Amino acid sequence: MARLYFHRTFKRHIDRFPAIDRTLRHAEKAIIGVLWAAARMVTVERASDLGAAFGGWIGPRLRKNKHVLRNLEIVFPERDPDWIAATAMSTWRQIGRTLAEYPHIDELCRLDDKKRVELTFEGPPEEIRDTPLGLVFLAMHQANWNLPAMAGALGGFPLDVIYAEQKDPGLEAMIAGHRNRMPSGFIHVHHVPRKMIDALRKGRGVGLFIDHRNDDGDLIPFFGHDALTTTIPARIACKLGTGVVPTRIERLDGVRFRLTLARPIHADPAIANDRDSARDVTERVHRHFERWVREKPEDWCCIKRRWPKHVNRSTPRRPHMDEPTAGRLAG
Repeated sequence: MARLYFHRTFKRHIDRFPAIDRTLRHAEKAIIGVLWAAARMVTVERASDLGAAFGGWIGPRLRKNKHVLRNLEIVFPERDPDWIAATAMSTWRQIGRTLAEYPHIDELCRLDDKKRVELTFEGPPEEIRDTPLGLVFLAMHQANWNLPAMAGALGGFPLDVIYAEQKDPGLEAMIAGHRNRMPSGFIHVHHVPRKMIDALRKGRGVGLFIDHRNDDGDLIPFFGHDALTTTIPARIACKLGTGVVPTRIERLDGVRFRLTLARPIHADPAIANDRDSARDVTERVHRHFERWVREKPEDWCCIKRRWPKHVNRSTPRRPHMDEPTAGRLAG
C-alpha cells in the first residue's frame, strides 16, 4: 500500500526526525480508518464510488503519481499527454475503489448464486483442476488485487497465496483483519521457497504477484524493455515439473469482477538449464500481462517504478495537463 505522504519535503526529514514519520504513519492510519468507517455504513457499490472519489482526489497529489505517469508513458509511447494523465487519474480511482472495498470483503467473496466474481478458464478446466502437483499462479496488481485469492474456491482446487506484511504494525493489523477472511490459505513471503515447495508437492496451488520491480530479480523483457522481475516462482515450477498459470482479475460494472486463468505454461524441454527455463517461462507470462494492460490500462496498479532508471531517462518526458482536467476526462 502506498505511503500517504503528501509532499516530497516530508521525505527528506523522516530520517532526521523520527517524530515526523510517526506522525505521518498515524495520519495514514487515521485516513484509512475514516474511509473504512464510512464504507461500512453504506453498500459495497456506494463504498466503491466513495473510494473512487477519494482515490481520484488524493492520488495525483502523492509522490507515487510520477511513477504512474512514467510507467504509462513507457507502455504507451504513442499516446498523447492528455490520455496519459486521464488514464493515471482512472488508475487512482481504481485504487481508491479497492481500498474502500476492504470492509466489504465478505460480500466480494460470496460463493453463492449472488457471487460478484466470475471465473473463466482460457483452456480446459481439467488442465488446472486435475494435476498431480499444484500449479503456480502468477498475477498482477490489477482491479481489486485481493480477489485472485478466490481462484481456488471458485475453481474447485486448493490454493495458498503468498503475502507480505505492511511495514507499519498498526496498518498491518487493520489490513490483516480483512485479508484473513479470504477463502484461501496463506504463506508468508519469508517462508518462500520452503513452504511453497511443500504446498505444490501436496497438490496445492500457490499464487503470488510478480509485476513489481524486484531488485534481486532477473532482467526480463516487459513492453520492449528489460525489467527486474523475480523468476523464483517459475524456477520452482520448472524444478518440480509443474506449470505456471498467468492470472488476471478485471473490474466489470457494478462492483463485479472477472477472474481469468490462462492455460498453464510449462518449461520448454529444449531448454536444459533451469535458470534459462525460468526466464523463458516468466517472459511468456509477461506476454499475457502486456496484452491485459493494453486492453484495460486503468486496471493496472502501476504506482511503483517498474523499469530501471536508464529506461525512464531514455523515454521522452512530456508535459501533462492539470489534474482537474484529467479528472473530467476520466469521469
